[in-house]
Amino acid sequence: MGVGFLHGYLPQGISRDYVLRPTKVRILVTDESLFPKSIQEELENDLRIKFEVTVTRDWNSIQAKVIASPSQDILLLPSYWAHTMNRQNLLFVTSENSLSLKIAPDFLDPVITKRSLYFYPLYWMKTGFKTAGNNSFEEFLKDKKATTLFLLNDEDLLLNHFQIWQDKGWLALVQQKKILTLPLDQLVLNDKAEGARELPLNESNPDLTVQDDLSALLVWGAAIPAASDKKELAIEILTALTANSIQEQNLMKTPFNSTLQELTTPALPPQRRATHIRELKLKGTILIGTKNLEAPKKLRDEFNLIL
Repeated sequence: MGVGFLHGYLPQGISRDYVLRPTKVRILVTDESLFPKSIQEELENDLRIKFEVTVTRDWNSIQAKVIASPSQDILLLPSYWAHTMNRQNLLFVTSENSLSLKIAPDFLDPVITKRSLYFYPLYWMKTGFKTAGNNSFEEFLKDKKATTLFLLNDEDLLLNHFQIWQDKGWLALVQQKKILTLPLDQLVLNDKAEGARELPLNESNPDLTVQDDLSALLVWGAAIPAASDKKELAIEILTALTANSIQEQNLMKTPFNSTLQELTTPALPPQRRATHIRELKLKGTILIGTKNLEAPKKLRDEFNLIL
């Protein structure tokens, strides 16, 4: 028997194309903040699917899962990880579509005809450092009473920081501090920590030290593995994820700003909107183009930092 008998009786939120689709969708995320449990459950209920979510930052493990059979179906990861994977021909490439049209032009190639989409920017932030007494970062380094430096646990950003600090002659001072690397959600929650913390510049942290080469512009988003057999379903899920109703409800629970051009609800602080990137000084800001696969080794061998 065909499925014609279901006409007019499909559950709300599910496409007819996927009546017989597999219920399991494999999603790999590098940071738990990118796909909170509350969003997972809402999408599962709305789309009548079940997510199998893997959280890992192990590059070799990610590559293995992307080319495995069955493959992962959606990746949520930093932009420079996706750029590197695309160079390895591991990602699904498509032209302009309904999902990309939601994204503010500032986050896409300015020439529309050149937009080969393999990465969908969803979130962004500019980082800075919060120090006790709102001192400069250099003053923090020289303050012997301030003992701890909290850094974002991203090996590429860490390597950039240490190389810059070495060039500035600050490395010896940095290495006198107790260095703790934490996931982004833990950095944000660690409000009472003494020392200096790397944080997103937003309405909660308006007075960060954002000296050019201390700050980074970071972008996270979605990619679809070329080996996935659920590419159309992945686009449907990402379209649902970027619905204003979901983003308005959940964005402020995360440390991220949005790239979505229609997300302009008055409840969302201007700093969290896509247009705010035009208000920021970005010259000299750390921009990471591709993943440095040697970053963990360089951090260990050159700077004695073991992740």
